[in-house]
Amino acid sequence: MAKAIDFDLLRKIDALDLSERNKAWRSAMKAAGWKVSADRERWTVKSWRETEGEDLQIRRAKLLKCVLDNIEIKIHPFDEIVGRPTPWVIGCQTAFDVCGDYIPGIWDDSGSFDATLDASVQMSREDLEILREAARLFGPVSMPAMTYKAWEALVGSWAKDAEDAKLKDPSLDSAITGQSTSLLSWRKILRVGLSGYIRECRERIDAYIAAGGTDIDKIYFWQSAVIVLQAVIDHARRYADLAEAMAAEEKDAAQKAHLLKIAETCRYVPANPARTMREALQSMQFCNLAKMLENPIQNNCHWGRADQYLYEYFRSDLERGVPLEEIASMLADLIGRWGTQTFVAAGTQRLSHQINFGINNVMLGGLGPDGEDQSNELSYLFLHLVSLLHLSSPTVGLRWNKKTPEWMMEKAIRTNLATKGGIPLFENDEVIIPSFVRDGIPFEEAVEWVGLGCVYPTIPSRAEHYGAEGVAAFNLAGLLHLTLHNGVDINGRQTGLKTGDPREFKSFEELYEAFLRQHKFLCHRIFWLGGVARDMGHKYLRLPLLSILGIEASMELGQDLMKPHPDYAMFGISDRAIIDVADSFTAIKKLVFDEKVLTMGELLDILDSNFAGERGEEVRMMCLRAPKYGNDIPEADAMVRRVSEDSAAIIRSYDNAPFRNFMISREGLAWHYYGGLGVGALPNGRKALEPLNDGSLSPMRGMDKNGPTAVLRSALSTGFNQVAYVAVLNQKFSSSLLASEDSVKKLVAYTNAYMSGGGSHIQYNILDTETLKDAKAHPEAYGDLIVRIGGFSAYFVQLSPEIQDDVIYRSEFNL
Repeated sequence: MAKAIDFDLLRKIDALDLSERNKAWRSAMKAAGWKVSADRERWTVKSWRETEGEDLQIRRAKLLKCVLDNIEIKIHPFDEIVGRPTPWVIGCQTAFDVCGDYIPGIWDDSGSFDATLDASVQMSREDLEILREAARLFGPVSMPAMTYKAWEALVGSWAKDAEDAKLKDPSLDSAITGQSTSLLSWRKILRVGLSGYIRECRERIDAYIAAGGTDIDKIYFWQSAVIVLQAVIDHARRYADLAEAMAAEEKDAAQKAHLLKIAETCRYVPANPARTMREALQSMQFCNLAKMLENPIQNNCHWGRADQYLYEYFRSDLERGVPLEEIASMLADLIGRWGTQTFVAAGTQRLSHQINFGINNVMLGGLGPDGEDQSNELSYLFLHLVSLLHLSSPTVGLRWNKKTPEWMMEKAIRTNLATKGGIPLFENDEVIIPSFVRDGIPFEEAVEWVGLGCVYPTIPSRAEHYGAEGVAAFNLAGLLHLTLHNGVDINGRQTGLKTGDPREFKSFEELYEAFLRQHKFLCHRIFWLGGVARDMGHKYLRLPLLSILGIEASMELGQDLMKPHPDYAMFGISDRAIIDVADSFTAIKKLVFDEKVLTMGELLDILDSNFAGERGEEVRMMCLRAPKYGNDIPEADAMVRRVSEDSAAIIRSYDNAPFRNFMISREGLAWHYYGGLGVGALPNGRKALEPLNDGSLSPMRGMDKNGPTAVLRSALSTGFNQVAYVAVLNQKFSSSLLASEDSVKKLVAYTNAYMSGGGSHIQYNILDTETLKDAKAHPEAYGDLIVRIGGFSAYFVQLSPEIQDDVIYRSEFNL
């Protein structure tokens, strides 16, 4: 049943400010430089050499233990919760043992290398040599390197050619594995503690041996789990020892008491079940920290439905007399810490993400197993603290349904007005839960869905492989480019089928069928190679900590997540750039085949020239004037629906046995920048290599001219909710929405209308175009300006100029 809400508590939450500790952390965070540590690699190399000849599962467990036992630690004066991957306020470790030789800049003797598109780091010669040693040791036999060799044995250079042409992503050096980008089993972790996990592992080892079991890999798995779980407990106790030592030297009585409280907490959790909010949050930090140190490049710190599993600790603390301000300070500490966790990007991630902060997600509200909305006072506190912290991360998702209370929606919109950059986003329970059920997931599992990364819906009880094995998205606009060039990609390579010269096509349907043939060839080949990678990965990499804490089934199976099990593995794909393709098809059909104002040859020549010259610009204007999705024009919207349904049918036709077939999720990131680099000029009027349309349901920037409600009508007419779990719709509103309380209610009503009509997702940038232009010209004055990109938010000044322009020139609406 729906929870009875304490509205007096909501009013108290509205009056909260950040604590002095939180403010001190914010100041230190803003002043901190971007740093990369070589500390982890020092210990990975040491451990790997010492364990040569042992079983891979045990070696990987001992590697993490060596890191946790030896890595440098620090407690800062402002810390409420302790534990960081480096001693610095902002810093990260590297992942050569997982990714291979993935940072080209380490071989440059200048001592600096690019960590992301906008950030470079300086390292000492000694630290660079540590990284190089790790790259030499692990690179040639890493999971990515060995998988690329397998692909090359099957298809030659095709897989890398397709990546170079931005036809698919991610590259394998992103080191995404099953469950690596999703959340841990927080309910069980907090309920039984890591000592409870250890007892269960030992009981299973004893029982399996007593029963005469012959699969030694099961024994090795449970043994590896014991090693890493105890290592996490020991790592926490290192912090307890440090806090006690600091307390012994501390002169300030209040800080001394605080350090002793930290020590007491770290001795108790994560070994034991959490009893208080402080213990729950501290236990979560140590477990997530260990997960990050096992695979630092996948450092997503996902909360899941935190307002549900933390609610009992929240209420219990309040009933015991713990001040609301103290609870808020602890929660803000962890929100801020996870929201500023950095990583060194690899390969495609530098272009598709553009940010150096790991994307983490917290889902608020939503339906429970009883069919009632579960929004509560802790949901409200999360929103309030996010608005006060004013960070680009976490990605906050509100699980909308028709029972979502008005007070929750209004707080969400006010949070959006405070952050301005699409926080929170809104996703629809009434689309996503039935989608899971339709695909065979029981309702009691489906109702617990959470967001992975920025948008993608996932089930906590199953291992999510979205992005793993190099399979996350493919580029329909790139496929259109192949179709228009007889299978030749943007780099001049024959990565597609020879479907014929479009100049010789006699009808639009002939062109469209050629596109579908390219689609099926590329899509099914990507899935096939993903299956090969799935069979390869566990031979070169194991992740015992992620496995034991990632999904509860791993304990029973006695099996590392790197070797997926058909009953628990989930697979997803994003077929991106549908709007670009559909608008282009609409233009071709109208200009070439219906009105015959252009020949196909003339159009292709002008596209290949990138609309050069006076005639090129004239044709570009014709392309831009062709009917566009987003204006409630049936002709344009119907083409979007057609491409959507045909793409989904091709995806569903692939047999992924013995695993589940791929589910479709159409999300965002900054993928439209990455994907655009693989596409020449398009018949919708977009120039070569420019970003594609953002999100997956957003209209072409600047071309939605009939107002915001026309956009909603177009979006709802496409039927995306019938074939995809979620589809990202971005909208930009003027900051005049800040002007009145009435504006909040209008945006609530607008959101409710779209979701009630079957929209699966919507999010808002609430920024004036002129402000964005000024921020581009004067970045030093706008360091905190947050914008929504595709599915995630980022600081505007950290983005590439192309993405900045993309956000600037999106249509700006008012209500």
